[in-house]
Amino acid sequence: MTTNVPLRAFARNVHSQNGEDGIIEEILKRLSRTSPVDNWCVEFGAWDGMHLSNTYNLINAKGYRAVLIEADKNKFRSLCQNIPRQDVYKVCQFVGLEGDATLDRILGATPIPADFDLLSIDIDGCDYFVFDSLQQYRPKIVCIEYNPTIPNEIEFVQPKDFKIKQGASAKALTLLAARKGYSLVAVTLTNLIFLREELHDLVAGPQKASLEALRDDTPYKTYVFIGYDGTVLSNRPQVAMPWHGFSPDLRAFQQLPRMLRKLPSDYNLLQKVLFAFLLATKSPGTLKNQIRAKSKRMS
Repeated sequence: MTTNVPLRAFARNVHSQNGEDGIIEEILKRLSRTSPVDNWCVEFGAWDGMHLSNTYNLINAKGYRAVLIEADKNKFRSLCQNIPRQDVYKVCQFVGLEGDATLDRILGATPIPADFDLLSIDIDGCDYFVFDSLQQYRPKIVCIEYNPTIPNEIEFVQPKDFKIKQGASAKALTLLAARKGYSLVAVTLTNLIFLREELHDLVAGPQKASLEALRDDTPYKTYVFIGYDGTVLSNRPQVAMPWHGFSPDLRAFQQLPRMLRKLPSDYNLLQKVLFAFLLATKSPGTLKNQIRAKSKRMS
């Protein structure tokens, strides 16, 4: 049975970034054998409709109707030129969490059915909150961007502020999806792909895979620990900042100058004076507590 073949085996790019096109196509193929699909999809931010798109392959090669949402006016003009079809509804608007800007309201102005096939969310920040806000529509598949630098066990969600661009962890999004009735079926380098709970067995079989089984987060685990002498140590000399294109040196985390990286009991008089000055500068409360504790021992 094809449900025994992991979906990641079908990863391939037509216009997507990390294999999403092939995975989504295979999910829809498996679904269509026993459950009706309606050939509708939604994507935001949609850029020019083609660039790193998770929906353009469906629109262009499979005849899908769509709602494509892009707030940037220049990108939106390109979107309209690239996909002039009348059954692809193009919206130049920021998706928000209140009033007419909610995804529910935007979709409500189009003829898209409530259980359309695919929703792709990629807005580099408040993706979590937009997914959470969706109430009136229950897409069969949700493809949503996560922050891949965050290890699987971390539950992190950025503040609910569209000006902040930090994203959410895979764990946080998986927990949210479960509350909304979705199961995780595939993970790519940048996207989590969820399926409505009642459709899971049709696509992936009765056994549900965990986030840990679907995603190897080893390349993103950085451990920071402290030596007895106060040296800040790590399992990696550098950490990657993929969106900025460089890797900062973890030596920047050092809090003690080299001459003070010893056990405090091994300090000579000069080092004790320098350490006291350092505490007075960086942590005056700690210095006061140490002086108070020493006074009690002497009294």
